[in-house]
Amino acid sequence: MVKKTPTIPDPPVFQEKTPVLHGTKFLKRGNPSRQWLLFSSLLIVGIIMLTLVSSTVLGFLKNVKFSFNPAPTPVPTLSFDVNRTAPYAGLVYTVLDAQYATSFDDDGIRTGPAIVRLNMKVTNPSSEQISVIYYDIARLIAPKLDPISPTNVTLSVGPRARSSETGWIDFSVPAGIRLDTLKLRLGSTVIGEYLVTIPFSGAFHPEKYKDRSSPQSLDINYGFPPSAPLNLVYHLSRVDIRYAYRGNQAKAGQQYYVLNFSVSNPNEVKVSPGFGYDYVRLIYNDGSTHPPIDNTLPYTFNAFAKGVNGRVVFIGPAGLGSITIDFLVQYTSAGNNYTVSL
Repeated sequence: MVKKTPTIPDPPVFQEKTPVLHGTKFLKRGNPSRQWLLFSSLLIVGIIMLTLVSSTVLGFLKNVKFSFNPAPTPVPTLSFDVNRTAPYAGLVYTVLDAQYATSFDDDGIRTGPAIVRLNMKVTNPSSEQISVIYYDIARLIAPKLDPISPTNVTLSVGPRARSSETGWIDFSVPAGIRLDTLKLRLGSTVIGEYLVTIPFSGAFHPEKYKDRSSPQSLDINYGFPPSAPLNLVYHLSRVDIRYAYRGNQAKAGQQYYVLNFSVSNPNEVKVSPGFGYDYVRLIYNDGSTHPPIDNTLPYTFNAFAKGVNGRVVFIGPAGLGSITIDFLVQYTSAGNNYTVSL
C-alpha cells in the first residue's frame, strides 16, 4: 500500500505598495520683522515692570532701619571731684577727678575687675620740653594695697614748653574700691626720688612741694689769672631752692640750690676764668666742697662787659638755712669763702 505525502500549500505572497503622498502641507515661515517687533514689545514691557517693582521695593527699604552695630549698654561710672595740684619734675599736675567703672569704651586694656581713671591736667611752665614716663613714676595708693601701676595712659611723654595738656591715667583696681580713699603718688622709688603725694580727700599741704627763692645782694671780686689778676665782679642776686631742675626730680632728702649771678668786667681786656665748673664750689654741713652739676656762666667775659647773667647749680641736703660759696684761686688749693643765709 502506497502512503501519500500530504501536500502543504505555499504561503501567499504579499506585494508592498509604494505609498502615495496625498495633499502634503508645508508650514510657511513667519515675517521676521513682525517677530522682532513682538520681542521688542515684550522686552520693553518687562523693563517697565522691573522698574516699577524696583522702585516699590526701594521705597520700602528706605523706611526700614538696619542696625548691625547696636549701641552697647552704658557701663555705670562713679565720679569723685578732686581738683588738687602739686609739682613734680618741673611740671605742674592737677588731678581733676577720679572715675570708677568696670570698663571704659576707650580703654581696651583690662587686667582686673574694675578701673580707676584719673583725669589729669599737666602744665609745663618751663622753657624746655620735659620727658616723663608715667608707667615708672605714677602710682595709685589705696588702703591695704600695694602701690598700683598704670595700665594705660593718654598723657604725652613730653609736655611741650610753656603749654598745658589734659588726658587720663587708668589703673586696674579691685571691685568696690572707694575713690575718696585714694591718693596719686608721683616719683620713682627705684632711683630714690623725692616723692609727691596728692590725696583725693582730707588734709593736703601742697606748699611743701613748692620751690622758693632767697633774695641776695652779695658782691664778690674774683681775680684771674692768679699771677696777674684782673678782677671780675660777681653779683649774687638770689638763690633758688628747688625740688626739680630741668625736668629732673631731686632725690629724697635733697634739693637743688641755684646760684644766680650777674657778672661785670671793668677791665679793658677780655678775661677768661673758665666756666663755673672750674672755680665755684658749695660748702655745707661737713665743710667739704662740692662741685656744681650745671653752669651757664660763659668761659670769657668781654672787655667792659656789664650784667652778664648766668647760674651755677648744686645739689645739697634739703632745708639748708645757709650755704657757703667758695671761689677757688685757680691753679692753687686756696679759695675765698662767702656765707649767705637762705
